[in-house]
Amino acid sequence: MSKKILKILIKTGLILVMLTVICIFIIKSNQISPELDFLDIGQGDSSLIKLPGHKVILIDGGPDNLVLKRLGENIPYFHRKIDAIILSHFHDDHITGLIEVIRRYDVSSIIYMKGSKSSPLLETLLQVASQRNVKIVALENNFKIEYSQNCSLNTYNPLILKVPIDDNNSLVTKINCGKLSALFSGDNNSKVESALLKTKNNWQADILKASHHGSKTANSETFLKTIKPNILVISVGADNRFGHPNKEILDRAKALKIPIKRTDLDKTVKVVF
Repeated sequence: MSKKILKILIKTGLILVMLTVICIFIIKSNQISPELDFLDIGQGDSSLIKLPGHKVILIDGGPDNLVLKRLGENIPYFHRKIDAIILSHFHDDHITGLIEVIRRYDVSSIIYMKGSKSSPLLETLLQVASQRNVKIVALENNFKIEYSQNCSLNTYNPLILKVPIDDNNSLVTKINCGKLSALFSGDNNSKVESALLKTKNNWQADILKASHHGSKTANSETFLKTIKPNILVISVGADNRFGHPNKEILDRAKALKIPIKRTDLDKTVKVVF
């Protein structure tokens, strides 16, 4: 066999191998199971929801641009689209990182709470979103998005529950996908929790992102007993000045036999449905 033919065969073989690898990669990338990533972004909140069909939802963005690194770790580098950003409320530790996310990703829409208190950061966020042609939704009541026959996302504005406006008032988001569900309550306090439980909605969820980083002003015993989570995820920074999570909440979860995952101890917490 001549060297020329051998070189051609080697090149052809390498091309076939490369094509096979690419095909396997594409097939696997299309077989996405629903996944929740509670991102390790320090003292703050940022949760990534990945749904079949490459749908990506981001709830909050943490206190700085560390969220960009975490997104890079949890979303394929070639996937630059975020279908929706949900801003629970205006506090720095939830909103700051979202500004740069909107600048660097193709974001379809951003949802925030109508009637909430504002801040310079919120104004900057909305201005950048407008410049990037992101659809801005000021949520007055509630909405539901159906992503598939058995996968939906519901978001509620606590102001419709007649809870007095509070710096910690946050959008409440619940994801139902297959047999599993998760509830995200931002920084809402026990007043909002009580109001939620008075509605006819089913708030039971397999995963609960602890309200207000495990603060004792929320996560009441009644609320936890009603939600009945299999996992309580606490988004919190190591040795933070607020003393989060509160020992009372940790003891309460332990007494109710609810396993706890913490981003300060466990880093990014992944839950695959």
